[in-house]
Amino acid sequence: MAIGKRPQVKRITLGEVRQHTKEFAFVDARSATALARNPVQVPGAIHVAMKKLKETSKQLPRHRVLVTYCT
Repeated sequence: MAIGKRPQVKRITLGEVRQHTKEFAFVDARSATALARNPVQVPGAIHVAMKKLKETSKQLPRHRVLVTYCT
């Protein structure tokens, strides 16, 4: 990706997620507090708090479409 170019962000429906689950990597972007209150996650989701997404983005899978979710 070119420097300064932003990745495309698109909203998807739950139905789309269910159809293409193997193509996606799920990122639970809730804070540690929110996760502790409700520890239910999408199976296999990676937890990275929203505040830390930018600094940890290079560690996220590049070969799959990232789907972030939070409360």
